[in-house]
Amino acid sequence: MSTAVHIHPVPVRFGDCDPAGIIYFPRFFHFFHEAMETWFGEALGLPYAELIHGRLLGFPAVHTEADFRVPCRMGDVIEVELRVTKLGTSSINFGYRVRGRGDPPESPPRLTGATVCVVLDMDPKSPRHRRSRPLPDDLRAQIEAFGISP
Repeated sequence: MSTAVHIHPVPVRFGDCDPAGIIYFPRFFHFFHEAMETWFGEALGLPYAELIHGRLLGFPAVHTEADFRVPCRMGDVIEVELRVTKLGTSSINFGYRVRGRGDPPESPPRLTGATVCVVLDMDPKSPRHRRSRPLPDDLRAQIEAFGISP
């Protein structure tokens, strides 16, 4: 099983920042979600919209956290690194590290975070509608092939 990292670049814009000129902290949770969406499409070949609208699967966050170390400022380009840290029966745990593009490789990440997402049945005809459901076997196989980094 290989271990991989998906990198989602984000240019920091004026609207992302608070009056102090640094990213307003809730924006990072949005960036985590964007990284997850692009991971499905770019790393697994499964566009997120197709999962939601075609396969009627949702991936809502049930827990998220972040530890902030170094401010990110307007004009920076940050890179949100996504790793799968655990794969449950009906959940996926993601770990995140945020680095500035051009930061020295030995420098610590600007922040770290984690999110637990459940697999949600979004089929209105299903008896499990809006409840968790097991991860489909084909999706599990693709995630396992991507790699899990405990």
